[in-house]
Amino acid sequence: HPSIPHSLIVWVPLEEARVRSRERNVPILYDFTAEWCEPCHQLEREVFKDPDAARLINAAYIPVRLVDRLDEDGENSPEVGELQRQFKIRGFPTLVYALPDQKEPRSLSGYHGYSETLEFMLLPSPRGFIPRKKQPTPSPPPPPPATPEAPPAPKAP
Repeated sequence: HPSIPHSLIVWVPLEEARVRSRERNVPILYDFTAEWCEPCHQLEREVFKDPDAARLINAAYIPVRLVDRLDEDGENSPEVGELQRQFKIRGFPTLVYALPDQKEPRSLSGYHGYSETLEFMLLPSPRGFIPRKKQPTPSPPPPPPATPEAPPAPKAP
């Protein structure tokens, strides 16, 4: 798929991406999108048009945009349809990255915001994102401090 005008991502045609990925041992980033999809447009505006994020994505991946045309044309190209089946695409946007022959690709369905998208792609965020760490299970609160006992009552004679 040719580069999208005004996009900062250098979108690469699918067959060229496969060749480059094998030659350079760099994963392909598949962007499954649709023209009618508002979260897809939000992903484009907030991540793909951000100069810092685009620079990181272009350096770390070989990006491929795959546009679903089922609603508009009644069918997808064979390549798009095959990749949607292979990666079990159920909604848009969906990002998938993998080396061409990798058995376990990683995918993220839906748009979850700038930082989470970069975290999924294992990229440092130029906006100061700190990857989330698993929070340790909180320990139970300590028992309340012991109160001094009242002196025993005097015994009656």
